[in-house]
Amino acid sequence: MSVLVLGCRALLAVVFVVAVAGKARSRASVAAFTASLADFRWLPARLRSPVAVGTLTAEAAAVVLLAVAARAGAAAVLALLSVFTVATLRAGRAADCGCFTSGRAASGRAASGAGAFLGRNALLAVAALAVVSGPDRPVAPAPGAVAVLAGAAVGLLVTRWDDLAYLLRGPAAP
Repeated sequence: MSVLVLGCRALLAVVFVVAVAGKARSRASVAAFTASLADFRWLPARLRSPVAVGTLTAEAAAVVLLAVAARAGAAAVLALLSVFTVATLRAGRAADCGCFTSGRAASGRAASGAGAFLGRNALLAVAALAVVSGPDRPVAPAPGAVAVLAGAAVGLLVTRWDDLAYLLRGPAAP
C-alpha cells in the first residue's frame, strides 16, 4: 500500500474509534445516542434502539476491517458515510449523536446544521476512496510510521471538525 493509503487508513481508524467511544463510553451516552435518532422523524421509535446498536457495531467492525482488510474496511466506511449522509439530508440537519462531543449541543457548535457534518463526511469519503482504489504495495517502515502519525493527527483534527467550523464561522444564530 502507498504512504497515502496508509495515512488515510489511520485517519479513518482514528475518526471511527473516537466516534464509537463517544457514543459507547457509558450507558448514558448510548441512551443519548439512541434518543438523538428521534431527530430523524421518519425513523419509527421502535427501531431507534436496534439502529443505534447496529450503528455502533458497524462502526466498530469498520475499524477492525481497516486494520486487517483495508479495502473492505474502507468500503464499510463508505457505506456508513452514505447512510449517515442520506439520513442527514432527509432530516435537514445532523443528529446530535455524541460522536465527537459530549452529546449536548448547548454551545451551538454541535448539531447546528448539516453543513459541517456533510463537509466532514465528504473529506472522510475521499480518504476512504483513496484506500479502496489506492495501490497495494509495501511501504518502508520510516515513511509508513510518518504516514500513520500524520493520518492519526489529521483524524484527531477531523474529530474536532465542529469546533473548527465554529472558530471559522462564529456562533450560530439563535
